[in-house]
Amino acid sequence: MSVFLAYDGSVHGDWTARYAVRFAAATAEKSLAVLYVENVGVPTPMLEAKFDNIHAISEQAGISVSCEVLPMQHGVFGGLKARIPETRDTMVVCGTRTQSGRRGFLSGTISHQLLNHRRFAVTALRIVQPGHLGIARRILLPVSGSRHGITPVLPLLRLLLPDASQVRLLRVMEVTATKFRRMDAANAGAIRHEGQIFLESLALQLRGQIDETPDGLDLGIRVSDDWVKEVIIDAGQHHTDLICIEAPKSSLAGSFRWGDPVEKVLRDAPSDVAIYRGPLDEKPHE
Repeated sequence: MSVFLAYDGSVHGDWTARYAVRFAAATAEKSLAVLYVENVGVPTPMLEAKFDNIHAISEQAGISVSCEVLPMQHGVFGGLKARIPETRDTMVVCGTRTQSGRRGFLSGTISHQLLNHRRFAVTALRIVQPGHLGIARRILLPVSGSRHGITPVLPLLRLLLPDASQVRLLRVMEVTATKFRRMDAANAGAIRHEGQIFLESLALQLRGQIDETPDGLDLGIRVSDDWVKEVIIDAGQHHTDLICIEAPKSSLAGSFRWGDPVEKVLRDAPSDVAIYRGPLDEKPHE
């Protein structure tokens, strides 16, 4: 897999670069392409110094790196799109906004456009704990009841697992607020049992498809009327380094509006957050 960093020259971009380096170190190619679309945002001397720093951390990780300054083509996204190979073996790493404000962390950003493009895999990161230097030892993976299971996020997990000592699969069995308030122990137990069976099947799937699955593979079941709250609580209780979420179609279609579950996780998470979106099986019709 080829790893590309969509770099904006910001401090958050520097933190995101640490993850891109670790991703590249987990690939057979062991190379990283850093792409910066030329604008007036970062003075040339500062940009060169930042590139030197990325070269230094890449050398420490044992990977080769190229830093490219690209021309705009109908904006920053167009410049990136013209350079990035549109293949299933391409992973693009990018960052979110550092503060949500009224627009949220993703809505209207270049990262949002990359996630929506669907011609290559994209991981958009919000860094909360820069001191981890892009090394996520404890990973939390909230999962839905999708028939696809864990398959859609396997490309991301393959890049993260070499550094991981624990992966926790969390299934939040979400019910309505009314049902949750009236739920007795028997009903809650039945719902938890259903979730446990599903998680155990995902654990078998993960071990069967990735040889480097850590021994610390943990399963968590929660019954709740608030999926986001349970993810945040679980991340705090288990000292999670990175929460990995597959970007749902509803969030992409809704432009990650205020109140969107993904935006809530990005806002309240006590750890770094990775929003992942894989490519389509086929290129969409123009």
